Amino acid sequence: MITRIKFLMVAIISILSLASIRFKSSQMVMAESIFDYKILVLIIIMMISTNPIFSQSILTDDGHKHWEGSFVAGLNNDGYQFDFGIAYFQMQFIGVKMQLGVASEIEEFGDWGKDELETHHHYAARFKFTSSVVLRSPQLIHWKSQDAGFYLFAEPGIVLSPGASGSKRAEYFNWDFKGGINMQIDRLIFTIGYGISNFSLYSGYPLNHLGNPVTDKYITHSGFIGGAYKF
Repeated sequence: MITRIKFLMVAIISILSLASIRFKSSQMVMAESIFDYKILVLIIIMMISTNPIFSQSILTDDGHKHWEGSFVAGLNNDGYQFDFGIAYFQMQFIGVKMQLGVASEIEEFGDWGKDELETHHHYAARFKFTSSVVLRSPQLIHWKSQDAGFYLFAEPGIVLSPGASGSKRAEYFNWDFKGGINMQIDRLIFTIGYGISNFSLYSGYPLNHLGNPVTDKYITHSGFIGGAYKF
């Protein structure tokens, strides 16, 4: 138990360090992230060197299931986001994932269910495609009564996205990092996590309802929940 607590502490510190932010002195409002890939390698080595009996399992009551279909939704400093994804795990420690989703401003309550011709309000929205590597930790806690396990996960990846309507020279290639906790019960996985990215809804200063920021280059923070099903 002590070993698992130590692993949890080291993994959390590593994940936070991986997404560290460096601010440019000449432009205080602009920021860029520096990925420390040495820490990423350290996390992978720790996962592989730990007893695989306690790792997040691809073995279910119906045999080995290497595929997962997922859905996550959350809020960020620009509005809301949701993603549909599919992932493949050859082994329990590491896999690959692809997601297709949307990031958008949150509509005013009075505009729900109405189109822009009725409201004359234009809300910025961007489609996005995310490709990432999925890293999963050994089991931290075993919930015996439900035969459920709790695990850490990390997902470094890239985002490809066309600009929102009306934008000019929007960035279409961005980095993305997500981390959090999974709870797995047989084929079902429940997720809560935090994300950080230089993907910005207002890149290229698109048409929008809430007004453009001072700069369109900034860090987006998000919190999300979701679920997945193994097949």
